[in-house]
Amino acid sequence: MSAIEEARTAGVSGKGIRGSVQLSVDDATRATLPQIRYGDAVHAALAELVLLPDTLEAGMRIEGDSRPGRLGLRELFLRLEWLPGHDDLVQAEASASGMTVQWSHLAGWSMTAAGDLVVLAADDLADPAVIAEAVMHAALCGLRCTCERSPGQGARWDQAVYLDIALVRYGERVDGVLG
Repeated sequence: MSAIEEARTAGVSGKGIRGSVQLSVDDATRATLPQIRYGDAVHAALAELVLLPDTLEAGMRIEGDSRPGRLGLRELFLRLEWLPGHDDLVQAEASASGMTVQWSHLAGWSMTAAGDLVVLAADDLADPAVIAEAVMHAALCGLRCTCERSPGQGARWDQAVYLDIALVRYGERVDGVLG
């Protein structure tokens, strides 16, 4: 079963997350949003720690001119959000404001809580367990806590090479190289 299911009701379009930890990925979606499998892997790593976000989004942002024939800056992203008061947010400021963890194919991983932004010292395609550990640490101790963290910040996702290839193909397609 898939977490994103096609709407089957007449007049309803789009996708919604329900009942599972995996996102549905067909060939068209994989070509348009190649980061979805990475989002699945990060979500699964968070589930192992019982640290599930309230929302998980995968998408593409377009900055600048998006009219036909014009190229705006296109950014693929993953966004995980723990809303204010979420039980897993032990640290007071994060609990009051909520916490957002983001990945961008242009900028890598970052976290925000209580108006503070921290760029994670992790590979852009870090092992999902590394990201889950960083999120758990931030939820318990805050974004800028200096206490000792577990090793593995340099670990790369075992499927990263495939996403790297997909991101290159995505960039070529967006730039008009592929037909």
